Amino acid sequence: MKGIDFNEFRNGWRLVLAGLLGTALGMPAIPFYTIGVFAPIFVEEFGWSFAIIFGGLSLLAGAILIVGPFFATLIDRFGARRVASISLPCLGLSYMTLAASNGSIEQYYLSWLAIAIFGLGATPVVFTRVINNAFEERRGLALGIVLSGAGLFAFVVKPLAQLLIETGGWRVAILVVGAMPILIASPMVLWGFARLPSRNASTEPAMSKASEGMTAREAFHSRYFWLLAIVFVPMSLAIAAPLPNIENILRSLGLSPSEVVQLASLVGIAAVAGRLLGGILVDRFWAPAVGTVILTLGAASCLILSLDHVSFPMACIAILLLGLTSGVEFDLMAYLVARYLGMRSYATTYATLYGIFVVGAFVGPSLFGYAFDSTGTYSGILEACALLLVAGAATILFLGPYPTRKTQAFA
Repeated sequence: MKGIDFNEFRNGWRLVLAGLLGTALGMPAIPFYTIGVFAPIFVEEFGWSFAIIFGGLSLLAGAILIVGPFFATLIDRFGARRVASISLPCLGLSYMTLAASNGSIEQYYLSWLAIAIFGLGATPVVFTRVINNAFEERRGLALGIVLSGAGLFAFVVKPLAQLLIETGGWRVAILVVGAMPILIASPMVLWGFARLPSRNASTEPAMSKASEGMTAREAFHSRYFWLLAIVFVPMSLAIAAPLPNIENILRSLGLSPSEVVQLASLVGIAAVAGRLLGGILVDRFWAPAVGTVILTLGAASCLILSLDHVSFPMACIAILLLGLTSGVEFDLMAYLVARYLGMRSYATTYATLYGIFVVGAFVGPSLFGYAFDSTGTYSGILEACALLLVAGAATILFLGPYPTRKTQAFA
């Protein structure tokens, strides 16, 4: 069994560190993991409903799906360093405008629209593109580390935001959080991406570069793209959707409030572990086989949670499996896109699949809420999620062996 190729990490550690901070302080991490902290304050301050407050997430999903693929062409044309270093400050400034909220729904949604548009250059599409170009033997592990940024941010930001609210008020808290992409992530991207290795020259248009893989048109007409879409649509619904509802799911199983809190806290830890473990596994084994195993474990988790009553140890196993599966999703997607579609139009193809995934992840929680309101239980929809994951686990195997491509030179 091969050890870690330290030469790749020795040459690319700056890229990994910059990408880690970029995903942690970029989009959708900044708005997605902080809106829940400020939502109760907006309810009390302005009398808004939670539906109105969380409606901003719908704008994010729509922007990523509709505008994201077109915006991704800027990454292919101007390079990851330039696009991300500009988008991150714009994202921070857009987020800061939420501090000026005065009760106007129109003003509130304009802030979210600005966040959605200006943050599109600071999504995982940008940072995974750089990592996929710079790493080969340990690409999966590098992707896992970079994409752990969002989970680490989620772990840190909630207590930090609460402390800022208690000491300076909610407007100060928003300004401080918004300053993070400007003062931390953007400078790190400028520094970390400044010494891209020669194999990553395709990210800088001023240099003579090499690109391999399909054009966007070829990718969208290939069976690989549609197989990946078929896999990631059910994956987004079945894995991402239960997470915002996890506390209520656990309560419905007859667990005590203290047990619910303990179990819910395991999700984030398991997700970070899943990102790293998934990255190591795809480096060592055929990635579709790894995906099949992981998705099957996720199906088992959904089946356990669909029961009427579950013991604490069984619930713990289910939560760990669910968190592990949710942690693998983005780096598996990035790895498979690079392997099967290539890097020639990576930003466009990955952005499209990422947009599809995000829509499912943002719409899914509402479907869970509707199912519970209608039936008083999550059993039916969790069983459906298990079936979707089993179907995805079987479908991903049809990708077949990794394609072999010739590198094509471009001026």
